[in-house]
Parts: sequence; C-alpha cells; structure tokens
Amino acid sequence: MILLKNRKYYAENFEIAGRVLGAHMDIILPPAGFFLWLEVGDGKTVAQKLWKEAAIKTVPGELMGRTDANGNNPGREYIRIALVYDSKTTELGLTRLANTLFN
Repeated sequence: MILLKNRKYYAENFEIAGRVLGAHMDIILPPAGFFLWLEVGDGKTVAQKLWKEAAIKTVPGELMGRTDANGNNPGREYIRIALVYDSKTTELGLTRLANTLFN
C-alpha cells in the first residue's frame, strides 16, 4: 500500500514537471523514481545560477558522471532535480526555476 502511495506521489510531481517545464523545453519524464534530469548546456553554470538567483538547489550532472581520459563527462550538460516535496512546493519551485531560466 505504501509503495502505491509513493508511486502516485512522485507521478504527480512528474506531471507537474511536464506541465511547467514542458512549456519551455523538451523533457523526458522517467517511468519511475524521483530524479529529473534536464539538459541545460552547462549543468554547473545553471546550478549556480539557480542557487544564486532563485535559491533552488540542484546538482550539476557532471558530479553524477565520470570524466573519461579525454575529459568527456556524460552528465556535464545536465542538472539533476529531486522532485521530493509536496505538489504545491514542487510546482512553486519548478515555476521559479522556469522563470529564472526562460524569462
């Protein structure tokens, strides 16, 4: 029962992400989990911008990837967002994120 409740909780947050962010960019919503990866060009720069300008904490994708011998890191162009708050807080945070990045 708790598992189904959790799935519904996170599915609602992904629906909010699709609605709020999908108006501004192409996003791929995962079938499960609570992390959303956004392709933003330079994850580190965008994560810093979101923190400084909107007080939103995200993780630069490069911290989740491994840099190879040629200096390539598959996560460099992404940020990782944890959609773990209630739906009202999630919508507020994602709206602030969109306003910061796209306005």
